[in-house]
Amino acid sequence: MPSRADTHDLDKLKRWQKDLEATPDDAPPVFAIFLVSGEDRAAHDVFRAFRAGFEESGLGFAHLVIFGQHGISETARRLQARFGLEIGGKPSLAFFSGEGVQPQIISLPSGEMGEDSRETESGWREALDHAVAQLGEGSSGNTALVETLRKICVDVGNPN
Repeated sequence: MPSRADTHDLDKLKRWQKDLEATPDDAPPVFAIFLVSGEDRAAHDVFRAFRAGFEESGLGFAHLVIFGQHGISETARRLQARFGLEIGGKPSLAFFSGEGVQPQIISLPSGEMGEDSRETESGWREALDHAVAQLGEGSSGNTALVETLRKICVDVGNPN
């Protein structure tokens, strides 16, 4: 029987895929995929900061998604592997900002209070600032990027 984390993240992956299918070609080319664990409360706070910035710009679920918040799921592990991250490693952000189809990988603070937050804060803050600036500039087309993300959803959701 799948765990709560497995069920939750697989459902989230399916919803993300559906929302990506509906993403218009002129949508801003900014996408943030958070890969965390249930214990990484500090990384969850970073996600909330991104969510606030994205919501102000009218962007929704297709552009911002988090996996692992209820425990490391098989979906989260597959995404970690897809992005070349250590399975079950530190929380990370795979950030796409319209500059090609490969993400920038940003380390996030781990644990309850972000014990390592000093070394990770500048990376995610720069990414958030860049994302918000990019959103204000409008879109330069993101067809290839959205197609890449759709393919990631299919590959991760159907590993066989």
